[in-house]
Amino acid sequence: MSDSITKPSVLIVDDDPVMLEVISEILKRSLADVLVDITDSPDTALRRAASHQYSAVVTDVIMPGMNGLELAARIHAIRPNTHIVFMSGTAHALENCRLRAFACLPKPFDIETFTDTVRSAVASSPPSSARMGDAPIEP
Repeated sequence: MSDSITKPSVLIVDDDPVMLEVISEILKRSLADVLVDITDSPDTALRRAASHQYSAVVTDVIMPGMNGLELAARIHAIRPNTHIVFMSGTAHALENCRLRAFACLPKPFDIETFTDTVRSAVASSPPSSARMGDAPIEP
């Protein structure tokens, strides 16, 4: 059995490569039992979400092309049980996301609050057995 079937997983989407790497490392160290997948492209995130049931998706709200709110709506259309955690440095952007959000985090955020929020999103997602038919995460 592969890790993508037995372990919960989180997809992080942010167009800022530094932020993407920092939060990826934070989650990998804090949530060792969770697979962390990253992308700087909302289009890539959507393709990955179509082929894999993530426990949670953590996405920036303001990104070029497809914003986080549109990404969440499209993910929920194919994976309605996926928890979405929005993050943004713009307070009004987060206000627009509250209806679709598991949580909304203002940037910069406290590391403990961030990891606790993602841990809660993963813990309250459907059991991994519900993801048995999904393909492994592709790089």
